[in-house]
Amino acid sequence: MRLVIAGGGTAGHVNPAIALARALEGDTVSFIGTAAGAEARIVPAAGFPLEHIQVGGFDRARPWLLPRTGLRAGGAVTAARRLLRRARPQALVGMGGYVSLPAVVAAKSLRIPIVLHEQNIVFGLAHKVSKPFATKIAVSFEETLEQTGSKGVYVGNPVAPELTSFSRDEQKGAALTRFGLDPARKTLLVFGGSQGARRVNEAAAGLPSVWSQRDDLQILHIAGRLAYREMNEAAARQPNEGVIYRVVEFVDHMAQAYAVADLALCRGGATTLAELAVVGLPGIVVPYPHHRDRQQERQARVAEKAGAVVVIDDSTTTPGSVAALCDELLSDDAKLKEMSSRFLALARPDAAQRLAEVVREVAR
Repeated sequence: MRLVIAGGGTAGHVNPAIALARALEGDTVSFIGTAAGAEARIVPAAGFPLEHIQVGGFDRARPWLLPRTGLRAGGAVTAARRLLRRARPQALVGMGGYVSLPAVVAAKSLRIPIVLHEQNIVFGLAHKVSKPFATKIAVSFEETLEQTGSKGVYVGNPVAPELTSFSRDEQKGAALTRFGLDPARKTLLVFGGSQGARRVNEAAAGLPSVWSQRDDLQILHIAGRLAYREMNEAAARQPNEGVIYRVVEFVDHMAQAYAVADLALCRGGATTLAELAVVGLPGIVVPYPHHRDRQQERQARVAEKAGAVVVIDDSTTTPGSVAALCDELLSDDAKLKEMSSRFLALARPDAAQRLAEVVREVAR
């Protein structure tokens, strides 16, 4: 089977697409994306071909730019049609992000069957527009099915195969060495996505001061590319006593980071939650507060209702509040074990295979 996957912008759109591509072993898979999004780095690194088109989102705060956005979108559809004619796919999969929409429109004009996969609990703008063109709409949350109609199918959110076969015991030793951590201490893993998250980063940077007398705790802080320098400089100013505080810019393969962690402090992105679920890592989730549809909060509440995470508000996320909650959770092994079990029960480790089955069915 020949397949084209379109989507990108953020790692939350691209990583599930890569997981799907890997599940389609034996098929010919290529990607349509942009030169500026996360796909420009992640897709070639995963070994898949990527064709670029130029497209941008519509800034609702500057409606006077709509004509220019429309012209660019028209050019993107034309470019996508040209690429699809060359690739001759039996199906197109739209994974979301602004690049997905022109590819879907182009595929519809060429009568190529279309599958959409929505990672978030609510539809993004590109998928809202694309829904009428789709043959099937796969979703990551059961709650999203009410938005899909008869086209919907619940598959879960695809994650990397190294996470679905995750073994903490097999990876922990090498991970402790890689990050310079103490095997005798409890570990808080902090991350906010590929670019970082300011409120989460600032809370993490303040924890060493709060935990200056703690010789039983350590922090692995994945700061993101935008905040790494600032966070690393903050780490260098910390006293060499008490809590161990390690700052890294980015971790391409999160399995090792998850292997050393007892608890996570993170945002509520759909891919983040899917990964935490399949590895059974309890979390303190700080949803991004500025989405119009509060998608991260709604996603995090699903996990909280299941007993897998604790959700705290962005505005109240401080070193003191985080430290108090971490102290409570990290001192209660039974609680952490229960949260882990509840997250594993929520997980869909076969999501990539399920989505691949939907794609193959549509492509026939």
